Amino acid sequence: MTHRVSIVIPVYNAGCYLRQCLDSVLGQTLRDIEVICVDDGSTDGSAAVLAEYVAKDNRVVLLAQKNSGQGMARNYGLERAVGKYVYFMDADDELASADALERLVCEADRGQLDALFFDAETTVDAGFDAGKASVNPKDYVREGNYYSGIYDGSELFARFLKRNEYCVCLWIALFRREFLSKCGIRFPNCRIFHEDDIFMTRVMIAAARTSHRPWRLYRRKVHEGSSMASISSPRHLDGYRMCYDEVCGLLERGGLNRRLMLALKERRAVYLLQIHRLEGTVPSLKERMYRLYIRFRCRGFVYMVKHAFGVLCRRCPS
Repeated sequence: MTHRVSIVIPVYNAGCYLRQCLDSVLGQTLRDIEVICVDDGSTDGSAAVLAEYVAKDNRVVLLAQKNSGQGMARNYGLERAVGKYVYFMDADDELASADALERLVCEADRGQLDALFFDAETTVDAGFDAGKASVNPKDYVREGNYYSGIYDGSELFARFLKRNEYCVCLWIALFRREFLSKCGIRFPNCRIFHEDDIFMTRVMIAAARTSHRPWRLYRRKVHEGSSMASISSPRHLDGYRMCYDEVCGLLERGGLNRRLMLALKERRAVYLLQIHRLEGTVPSLKERMYRLYIRFRCRGFVYMVKHAFGVLCRRCPS
C-alpha cells in the first residue's frame, strides 16, 4: 500500500512537545499519509506518547532503535517509507497550517518535482535566552518569488547562495521518494551533527527538477534542549569535518558545471571557517581572502557593493 506522503519523525526525549507535533500532522487536510516515528532510545515519556498515538490512529507507525542520532533514525524511517513523497520533521516542532501537506503535494505533482522548498517561522519559548542558541533564531523565509521557476538542483543551489538564502534544514523541503531511492541519497551512517548538510548537498547535486514557494508552513521551536540551543561539542566539529570532506570529494571528482563548482567552493570555505572556530584556531589570510573571492564570484559585484554599503550604514551614527 502506498501513500501520498511519508512523514519521518526521529524522536528523542521530546515528550513535552510530541503531542503538538503529531496533532499538527494527523490533523492535516491531506489524509492519505503515513507518520513514521523512530524512537531513538528516548528515556523520558516519549515512548508512552507514541504508543498512545499508534493505538488511536493506524496511520502512525512506530519504529525503535538504540540511541544513534537523528541521521540514522531518519535512514531507518526512510527505509520503511512507502509514500510518493517523503517529508522529514523534528519531534519538537509542528506544521503551521492544516493544509500544508496538501498544498505541497499538489505543487510538487504539478511541477513533477524531485524537491520542493518552502519557508518556516520560528517561535522562542518564554524565558529562553535566545543568545544561548548555537544558531541565531530567525524566520526561515525567502521573500519574493525569486525561485518560483523549475530549476535543476545546482541552479537553485547557486540562486539561493547568491541571495544568501541557502538553508540546509530538512523540514522546509518535500522530497520525491523515488528520486532519493534512485540516486541513493541517505544520511551519513554515523552519529554526528550537521548530517542534514550532507544530505541536502547530495539532493542539490542530483535533483533534476526543483522549485521554491514562499509559504510559511512550518513552525520551528527554540527551547532548552533543542538542537538550536545546543552548545558546540566534538560532534559539531566532527560534523563540519565530514561536511568539508564531502564537498572536497565532490570537487575532486570533477565533471561539475561552473555554477555548481562555485557553490560547492563557497560551502567548503564555510565549513573550513567553522572548523577553525570550533578548534579555536585562526584561519590563514589565504583562506579568508579565498572566502571573500568565492563570495564575490558567486554573488557578483553589485551584491558586494550593497553588502559593504549596508555595513557602513549600520556602523554610522544616525
